[in-house]
Amino acid sequence: MNPPPFLISFSSVEDFLKALPEEVHRLNAQELCAKGLPPVISTRCLSILFGYSSRFTGALYRRSEKYYRTFTIPKGKKQRIIHAPRVALKVIQKWFGFHLAEAVKFNECVYGFVKGRSAVDAASLHCGTDWVYSVDIADFFPSTLLHRVVTALLGLGYSQHGAELIAKLCCYNGGLAQGSPASPVLSNLVFRAVDIELVDVAKQFGINFTRYADDVVFSGKGEFPVEIKGIIRTAIESRGWKIAEAKEKLAMRPNRLKVHGLLVHGEKPRLTKGYRNRVRAYKHLLANKVIAPGDLARMMGHLAYAESVGIRD
Repeated sequence: MNPPPFLISFSSVEDFLKALPEEVHRLNAQELCAKGLPPVISTRCLSILFGYSSRFTGALYRRSEKYYRTFTIPKGKKQRIIHAPRVALKVIQKWFGFHLAEAVKFNECVYGFVKGRSAVDAASLHCGTDWVYSVDIADFFPSTLLHRVVTALLGLGYSQHGAELIAKLCCYNGGLAQGSPASPVLSNLVFRAVDIELVDVAKQFGINFTRYADDVVFSGKGEFPVEIKGIIRTAIESRGWKIAEAKEKLAMRPNRLKVHGLLVHGEKPRLTKGYRNRVRAYKHLLANKVIAPGDLARMMGHLAYAESVGIRD
């Protein structure tokens, strides 16, 4: 699903503003549009933008949980619960998330869900180091709570009602929905204060730091500064998130160093031997045309990823 245009069917900001019923809405919408931010003022405003009835938009706001379907997908040996928005709500979330991501500039340490940046780019910054220390944030989207989303949106210039409206439409049971297309950019937005603090930690110790979604990675030369463990944990957990204990890892040479699943021993990130073998197997299956139609998209995704890392054999 492609994101709808910034003003949906309106040809200009002026035309959109004329369609709004109240002066206070027009002023707030004009300020948001000037910043490139999706102009969410009220349910009435969304109704005008998307062509939904006011009654339906109000129902989306008041009882948004009704407009999701829940299912599970494999995640390693476990199952991940997905709360996927139904079409009418997903359209709003897709529109809002895409245009918010276009308008907000995130710190250079952030590589997940930022246009022009990738996990390969993040891994590149850790190449040639002596150690890699990484932590994962447990249940990153669901534990990014609604009231924190509201606070982050207020900081961009949204009104109290506008911020609450967006947060309610993009959250499920009080936290960002695991299947919402708006969750990636909103999680980055809420996490900005932690990013700033962790950047300062990296500068203080003269080490590298990147974050890709819930994957927080530090690396450096020489001895590992053990004291950063407590500093990093405090920065994250004091703001309501939790570190996944089983995924806290410290790797040091001569052991292999991995960042976002890529080896970073040399000058450039490399695929692991296991992944290279998988790619060769996929290429063999493609060449012999023995892939089930339902598996083709997934396999092509793996091949495209391998290509982006630089593997062509």
